[in-house]
Amino acid sequence: MIKEKYLPWLLLCPVFVLLIAVTIYPFIYGVYLSLSRYSIIMGLSFRGIGNYIELFKDSRFLHSLGVTLIFVFSAVSLEFLVGLGVALLLSRQFWQKRVFISLIYIPMIMAPIAVALMWRMLYNADFGPINYFLLTANLTGRKIAWLSETRYALFSLIVVDVWQWSPFIFLVLYAGLQSVPPELLEAAQIDGASRWKAFRYIIFPFLSSFIILAFLFRIMDAFKIFDSISVLTKGGPGASTEVVSWLSYLTGFTYFRLGYAAAMSMVLFAIIMVISQTLLRKVGKQ
Repeated sequence: MIKEKYLPWLLLCPVFVLLIAVTIYPFIYGVYLSLSRYSIIMGLSFRGIGNYIELFKDSRFLHSLGVTLIFVFSAVSLEFLVGLGVALLLSRQFWQKRVFISLIYIPMIMAPIAVALMWRMLYNADFGPINYFLLTANLTGRKIAWLSETRYALFSLIVVDVWQWSPFIFLVLYAGLQSVPPELLEAAQIDGASRWKAFRYIIFPFLSSFIILAFLFRIMDAFKIFDSISVLTKGGPGASTEVVSWLSYLTGFTYFRLGYAAAMSMVLFAIIMVISQTLLRKVGKQ
């Protein structure tokens, strides 16, 4: 008969096997691949840190890393502002509040590919409704090729990401607002505190952990953007929207430099880990 102290570990064995199969082994193989050179004829050969040395001398990779950082910082910051503003507005009681909250969730539950296809039609330079309304309102004197002009392409991708993922920030912050004791807000109102002071000294301290968690999840996800770029710009025009995930895909599956592509992914993984660990430490302190 199995001893009682070993039973929990025995029950967890299938989970450990599944974790090793779908997470740990692919990661270890990815690290090994990033230290190798791949040839269709010769197969894999060990290269050491040669891929990483080449990577940080590669102007194309450094450019894509800069584009990635700009995209992540801009998109997540805007999503936070939109999500926080909507959460504060909907924290009050009003008629048909639940209907508005249900509508806000729609972009988040849509498939990223479907969202990208929808926005590709909206951005269409000749027939898209965005250009039509801008021209009708005399806000622009020409049709703008949102996805084909360098100065607009990255901005257009950021707008798509903000539209789809601001509801996630709203969901997290709205849940945080429910944890604020209403007695504190009533006491502040009686004492004559302004809305800004009530937010700064009462609401924000309660929301700080929720804000950090929202940033953590969105930053990790934004670094991996792929679907929107694949449908809307394919890294163009030029390399203005070429983020690391897209360049890694091209390097591995178009140029067949699998080791070099794996090294790009490992660098991206390291950046995400540093950011996530920093945010998690702040959550721990909270």
